Amino acid sequence: MDSTIEVAFTKQYSPMLYSLCQQKASKFASKVRREVVKGATEAYFERLGLAEGEEITTRHPDTPINEIPNSRRRVSLTSMHVNTPLDNLDKLQMMIDPQNEYAQAQANWLGRKMDDRVIAAALGNAAAGVDGATTVAFKDDSISINGDGTATTLGTLAAVGTVVDMTLQKMLLMAQIFNQEDCDPDIVKYWGVNPKDLADMLDLEEIGSSDYNTIKTLVAGRVDSYMGFNFFWSNRVTKDAASSTAYRTFAWAQDGIIFATWEDVYNRVSERADKSYMVQVYSRMTNGAVRLDGAKVHECLNKIAW
Repeated sequence: MDSTIEVAFTKQYSPMLYSLCQQKASKFASKVRREVVKGATEAYFERLGLAEGEEITTRHPDTPINEIPNSRRRVSLTSMHVNTPLDNLDKLQMMIDPQNEYAQAQANWLGRKMDDRVIAAALGNAAAGVDGATTVAFKDDSISINGDGTATTLGTLAAVGTVVDMTLQKMLLMAQIFNQEDCDPDIVKYWGVNPKDLADMLDLEEIGSSDYNTIKTLVAGRVDSYMGFNFFWSNRVTKDAASSTAYRTFAWAQDGIIFATWEDVYNRVSERADKSYMVQVYSRMTNGAVRLDGAKVHECLNKIAW
C-alpha cells in the first residue's frame, strides 16, 4: 500500500533571542560625580566658593573675618519603570525562556534614560538656594561656543548663526574656556559629541595624521583623548531648540555634574495568578541629576548637515 506524507516540512525556531542594534548601557552616568541618596526625593549639595584674605600691614593687627561664599544645588529624584508580560504560550512558541533577554532590554532602555537626565541637567535649569527655589538658567551659569566658533558671554545663550562643523579652533577655544575658569587640570574632562562630530574630527589633519599624534586614530576609528578631553559619541546629544540645525555638544569636568541615585536598575520576574500564571518582567530605577558648577560645564554648537 502506498503511503502519503501529509507534511513534508516543519518550522524550526531558533533557541536564541538576538537583540537588535541599540545602546546597551548609559554613556554619561559613569562620567559624572555619583552620589547615593537614601529615603529622600530631594537631595541638596553644598558648594564652597573662593576664599579671600588680606595683607598684613601692621604689627598685632585685628584678626580678619572673611566669609567664604556658600551655596547649594538641589537634585530632584524621580522613578521610571517598564514592564513586559510573557504569556506562557508565547514562551512555548519561542522554545526558549526569554526572561533574561527581556530584563536586559529594559535595563538598556533605563540606561538611555539616565543619559537623557544627565544631558538635561547639564544644559537645563539648575535648582539653587536654601530650598532649591531659585532657578539658574544654563546661559547664566556657563560660557558656551556659538555655532560659528566664537565664545558667548555669561548671560547669553549660544547662537547657531552660521554654524560650522567641529573644528580644531573650537577645541582650542573650549580648552581656553576651562583654563580661564581656573578649572583644575587634574580633574578628568569629558566631551560628549554626535557621531557626525567624530567623523569631522577624524577628518582633521591634526588629529588623523601621525605627524601630530602617536595614536593612529584613523585606524582605530575613534578619538579617545585629545587636548585634555576624553571624547565619546552618543546619539542622545540634543539639537538646538531654535532651528534644529546644530548639535548641542558639551564638555564638562567630572565633578561639575552630579548624578544622584536612590535605587539603581532593579529587575524582578514574577507570576501573575490573575493572568493564567503568566510571567512578567518588571524594571525600575530612581535617580536625578543637576549641574553643580557652571564653570565646569560648557556647550559647543556643531553643524548637523553633512
